[in-house]
Amino acid sequence: MRVATTTLYSISVNGLQQETANQARLQQQLSTGSKILTPSDDPIASARILDINQTSSITAQYAVNSQTADSALSTTEATMTQIVSVIQNMQTLAVHAGNGSLTPSDMQSINSELQGNYQQLLGLANSTDGSGIYMFSGYQGDTKPFTETSPGNVTYNGDDGVRKVQISSGRQIPISDNGNDVFRNIKNGNGTFATAANASNGGTGIVGVGNVLDPTKWSAAGSKDFSVQFYWQTNPSAPTAPTITYDLVDNSSGKSLIDGAPSAGRTSGPRSYVAGSDIDFKQLPGEAAVPPWDYGVNVNVSGSPVAIDATTKLPVGSPGAADSFSVKASSNVDVFATAGAFSNALSNYSTDSTGKGPAAFQNQLNGVMQGLNNALSQVLKVQASIGARMSETSSVQSTNSDLQLQYSQTISGLQSLDYASAISDFSMNQMLLEATRSSFAKVQDLSLFKYI
Repeated sequence: MRVATTTLYSISVNGLQQETANQARLQQQLSTGSKILTPSDDPIASARILDINQTSSITAQYAVNSQTADSALSTTEATMTQIVSVIQNMQTLAVHAGNGSLTPSDMQSINSELQGNYQQLLGLANSTDGSGIYMFSGYQGDTKPFTETSPGNVTYNGDDGVRKVQISSGRQIPISDNGNDVFRNIKNGNGTFATAANASNGGTGIVGVGNVLDPTKWSAAGSKDFSVQFYWQTNPSAPTAPTITYDLVDNSSGKSLIDGAPSAGRTSGPRSYVAGSDIDFKQLPGEAAVPPWDYGVNVNVSGSPVAIDATTKLPVGSPGAADSFSVKASSNVDVFATAGAFSNALSNYSTDSTGKGPAAFQNQLNGVMQGLNNALSQVLKVQASIGARMSETSSVQSTNSDLQLQYSQTISGLQSLDYASAISDFSMNQMLLEATRSSFAKVQDLSLFKYI
């Protein structure tokens, strides 16, 4: 078989080019440290690396989001700490105001300090973050959340929204809390029902916050709008110690819970009053005029729910109805209204000779103190939630860091060059390249034209 000179040249050139290309590829692998220079080097590994790089980029963004969320939560948490401090200051003032030796002038001094705390609390409620976004306005970050129409009457202008940030593929973490959750959704009383003294009360009766013995029974109660109505009758054997009775009235029907009789026109109650004893909202032994009932709560009234003349020590007015106290289902009362009620109680404090002033004030003060306790509990609940979210962002940041490390290790395993093997291949290929060059030089000498 005859082989043309052009064929010999072509085969030699192709071999030389192939070995040169191999040498260049090995040299580039050694210089970059990567065994995959183009997808064709390892299509499966290349596709896998591309997928991991994309996932790694997303994870990196999640890490940035986590840091942003943590920063926002830290700012809110610092504000919440100040709010807790202000409410605690108000509680201290309330305890101080309960000192029976204080004068109206002293109460005005306390009120002045309270006003400062109130304005500070309002300012904190309208706090902004570092970018000028209001913290507690829900989704409406550019809207001032709280505006005051009068002392203690504050309007919320935000909404119930909670701004969130995506910190992982399956988690959007709230980075804000709306004003309703922090300052307004606060139950009064004991959280189930609230007690209060009638504004016209003239005695020294003071009602406690009450106890919930069975929440299920209370839930089954009717209107949850009741009154403890007291009555008094002259005691011939002890004129200065009238006989005091009471009735439990369903205000929706105007009838007694105890015997079912109408409350209007009544001059005495079906139960005897013992100062300081529990008043049970249930049927007691011997009360069989109505079907058995039990609302699962009780309240306590201390002192005398009858107005007594300071000079004669005798009851004021004619026998019959005396003081009354309300027992109603708890409702939401914002912390600003509680502070306003406290201020009003301090402003109207009096020490008149009948004792009505101190008793009325104490009943108001009890409600204020319970309201501040509930407000503090609500704020602490939100603050604990913020702390839990900050802990979660820290955990997610740690997880993202571990994932990034794992991604880097996986990519390194897929594309990192085995230098020992690559150097060996480079040396061998270099030898082949030299051999190819040498053989090409010899092929050039096989031409007959050399002898012409």
